[in-house]
Amino acid sequence: MLRRVLFRLHWLIGLSASVVLAVVGTTGALMAYEDELLRWLNPSMFSLPAHHGPAPTLPQVAAQARAAIAERPVTFITAASNPTEPWRVWYAWPPGQRGGSSRGELRYIDPAAGTLLPEARGQAFFATTKLLHRTLLADEVGKQIVGASTIALVLMALSGLYLRWPKRITNWRSWLVIRWSRAGRIRWWDVHTVVGTLVLPLYLLAAFSGLYWAYDWYREGLQRMAGMPVAVKAKALEGPRKPLDEAALERVWTHFVATAPNYGTATMRIDDTRNGKVEINWLPADAPHDRAFNRLTLDAITGAAVRNEAFADKPPMQRLLAGMLPLHNGRYFGPIGVVLVMIGALMLPVFAATGWWLYLDRRRRAQPRQRPQHTVPARMA
Repeated sequence: MLRRVLFRLHWLIGLSASVVLAVVGTTGALMAYEDELLRWLNPSMFSLPAHHGPAPTLPQVAAQARAAIAERPVTFITAASNPTEPWRVWYAWPPGQRGGSSRGELRYIDPAAGTLLPEARGQAFFATTKLLHRTLLADEVGKQIVGASTIALVLMALSGLYLRWPKRITNWRSWLVIRWSRAGRIRWWDVHTVVGTLVLPLYLLAAFSGLYWAYDWYREGLQRMAGMPVAVKAKALEGPRKPLDEAALERVWTHFVATAPNYGTATMRIDDTRNGKVEINWLPADAPHDRAFNRLTLDAITGAAVRNEAFADKPPMQRLLAGMLPLHNGRYFGPIGVVLVMIGALMLPVFAATGWWLYLDRRRRAQPRQRPQHTVPARMA
């Protein structure tokens, strides 16, 4: 009875969520190598000529970025210590327009020359791909559909493992062999179950990490377990935004460079200091992954440090939660992790196709065959 219930649950959930998961898997595979593809498409932009002379400072680059598009405020800047790397600049969205990033529109700037670089080839494509992956281009409704489909993936993975559990667990052939010589249903059943078993750990990792952004209750629950203060959505500060002026930027940046001389990248918000503080999230040059941020909080008036949080000093579970995105895209485990995540993501459309084929074939087989009708010749008069 349990097996019958799980079987019906497996195909019912699969038919409901397979198309969404196929879209999420395809876009996730593309995003796995977003940075590498952007660099390949824009070699001159991401490998600037070496600059000789004093290193550019954030106040100088901020002034150049503000002058480049004077009608739109600069919200965030990411500085890079590598002199051949462009810096990232975010501009506030124009009135009535809002893209996928809450920071604003991302642009790149040559810090040495002070010139705003043209939009990177492929940047708009990956911005749309990211929105499709997270929300199906349907804002909050799409986000909820993706979240529900992620839960469905967990249920399908666990129920599928139970349904295909062999009588002899130590028989490796029953786990790994696909009977390619058999035609039709047997072959595609093997593809569906064997490949599904191999990628099951990847799907569980991707699902449980992906839910971190899908549901507030899930994220807050993990944060409480890790002993972290749960971030409550702050009430919007009253009054106009107060951007950092050039003198304040100089004080803050000078103190930061003295505190973190080994930084690789540093991101600062410069458009709003109404709370009197400035936060700089920075990565050391030898950071274990691209979310292992240290955080330095400074007084916006004096430039003095208010709080200094080192990633290495956090408890293990807090470090794990900070690396949720590298866990999700595989970069937490290095290049091999990215490859495995990409392969697993590409398998989701395969599972959708084979699952639908098996379901339709089963329905066809279940239909009663019509017996041929024999005509009885009329008696001759």
